[in-house]
Amino acid sequence: MNGFSPQRSSPQGSGQRARGEAPATGWRAAVKRATDDPQLGLISFFAALIALIVLPFSIYRFTQGQVVVGIVDAVIVVAVSAVGIVAWRPGQTARAGILMTVVATTSCLAVSLLFARHGLLWSYAVLTTNFLLTTRRMAMIANVTVFAILGSHPEVFANHVERAVFLSSGLLVTLCAFIFSLQSTRQRQALEHLAIHDPLTQALNRRAFDIDMANTLQTHQLSLSPCTLAIIDLDHFKSVNDTFGHEVGDELLIEMVRTVRIHLRKQDRLYRFGGEEFILLMPDTDAHGVQRALDGLRERIFQTLRRPDGQPVSVSIGAATLEPDERGAFWLTRADAALYRAKNGGRNRVVMADQFDPPVDQAVDRRGAVHD
Repeated sequence: MNGFSPQRSSPQGSGQRARGEAPATGWRAAVKRATDDPQLGLISFFAALIALIVLPFSIYRFTQGQVVVGIVDAVIVVAVSAVGIVAWRPGQTARAGILMTVVATTSCLAVSLLFARHGLLWSYAVLTTNFLLTTRRMAMIANVTVFAILGSHPEVFANHVERAVFLSSGLLVTLCAFIFSLQSTRQRQALEHLAIHDPLTQALNRRAFDIDMANTLQTHQLSLSPCTLAIIDLDHFKSVNDTFGHEVGDELLIEMVRTVRIHLRKQDRLYRFGGEEFILLMPDTDAHGVQRALDGLRERIFQTLRRPDGQPVSVSIGAATLEPDERGAFWLTRADAALYRAKNGGRNRVVMADQFDPPVDQAVDRRGAVHD
């Protein structure tokens, strides 16, 4: 992938939906969308820039009676503008990047073959921007195509030395663009990882939870697929910190996350919600199968984790299966109320929430009194 490939979901936008804020509209929404999706912003900027630069040349050619050249320039303007419009259609950004690369490369070849050395000046811009518009593989294919066609054409260059200079300089530009794209991808991936992962345990964080909660609710509304949310809380974790120190407590959290991940399916997602509390999203699971799965997870943790004094570490789990038309806040509250009952019932157990029970205000009031 290139350094500006589209995101799975916009973190800011999804978090806004999860909090219930009104989305931006009009030109503000367009600016926000282009800012949140760097590839869309680049394609739009590239389309607008090419149109603004080439259109005056097209008009000038027509006024000078150079009809063929004016038509070629006009076709380029129309083509890049059309691709820029396609990029704004939902889910079409990556495809628009490929189309823009094809259009830019084809235009570069056409201008170079028609106007020889005067047209070659545009090729350097195309060789560079291809790596910003699409994947590195597609960009490399496009650039090699440019080298192959122009390098083998007998009338583009005045002599072999000129051909060698173009191919050498073009290759250098391509390599620099490739390295820039590679480094940008690695930096973006590192930043994305930091943005949605807890630095201690490497579990997903609350920012990632807001995004996935919004997506889960939307998916459930469309397909009514079952999904279970479980809250996992380490029992007596405060006493571990007080007795053995926070470093030991941190190691327990890290080890618990490792243990949970071994037990999870690929589609399950674990989030650190704060302190010793974690949330587990389990798609395609209903109340019939989740109790046994969570009991197995609880037992694995109890058998695996040990305090420095050899005592086992237990967890309490409260879970709730998403009901039709249920809001995310109420779903989370039902799971939290089930965790409360697990804590109050002696800890080291799994409790499933009943449908629409208890009221939200009661669950919130009781939450802080029992943790730890």
